[in-house]
Amino acid sequence: MFADAVTVYNRLGDIWYPAALRGVQVRLRRGSGPAPIGTGRKDELTVLVPFVPGPEGPWMGGRIWLPPKAWRAAEDPERYVTFDPGPGGTVILLGEREEAPAAEESWPEGFYAHVDRTEDGAFALTAAARYDALPHFELTGR
Repeated sequence: MFADAVTVYNRLGDIWYPAALRGVQVRLRRGSGPAPIGTGRKDELTVLVPFVPGPEGPWMGGRIWLPPKAWRAAEDPERYVTFDPGPGGTVILLGEREEAPAAEESWPEGFYAHVDRTEDGAFALTAAARYDALPHFELTGR
C-alpha cells in the first residue's frame, strides 16, 4: 500500500534541496479537457506520507519535518524536510531522485519551469495537512 516514492524539493534562497521520501502512497488523477479555472494544470497529485513521531518532530525518509519558517531558519536544511505550499515553495517529483542541492541558476528558465516542461511527474505543492491520530501528512499538488 505504501510502496511508492517521491522526491520533495524545497527552495531556500537560490538553492533547491531534495529529499527522497520512500514508503509513501501516491494517488494521481490525470485530467483531460479544459483546466479548472485559475490553474493551468489538469492533473492532481495526492501523496500520503507516514511519519514516526519523535522528540524533535515527525521523522520520515531519514529526515525530521519542520514547519516552513523553522526549516528556512535551520542551520543544516539538508537534515530536515518541509512542505511549503505556494509559489517558490515545494516541488514534488514522482520517483526517487538522487540529486544534491542545486542552484536555481542551473536552469535558464528556473527549476520548477524546467521540470514542469521536461517531466511528466512534476507538481507544485498546493496544500499540506498533518494528521497525528494515524501519523501522516497528506500532500496535494497540481
